[in-house]
Amino acid sequence: MIYAKKKVQQTAHLAAQTAKIIANVKELQEKNLLRIEGNEVYVYPEILKDKPTALNWIKCLHLYCMLKKRFKESDSLFFKDFTTGEQIGAYKNKKANVSIFT
Repeated sequence: MIYAKKKVQQTAHLAAQTAKIIANVKELQEKNLLRIEGNEVYVYPEILKDKPTALNWIKCLHLYCMLKKRFKESDSLFFKDFTTGEQIGAYKNKKANVSIFT
């Protein structure tokens, strides 16, 4: 359906995507594969697979933190290796970047 030259169904699709993101993050937290402490996310690098997947995960986790942890869109989020604590990525200035895939 098109209303005012915009697709109305995108909102429903976005809601479904957001619900899936929340469910996936909760599942990973329950399995102790993901831990969120303040603005730091501890994750196993194996979950991120490759650069495009990692960038998508970073964006999704920032969205999750905005919804569930009351982050602002401009807040930074740092991703660290679950076992070593080494930084593997970040979401800063509304941009995702990954340091483990070069």
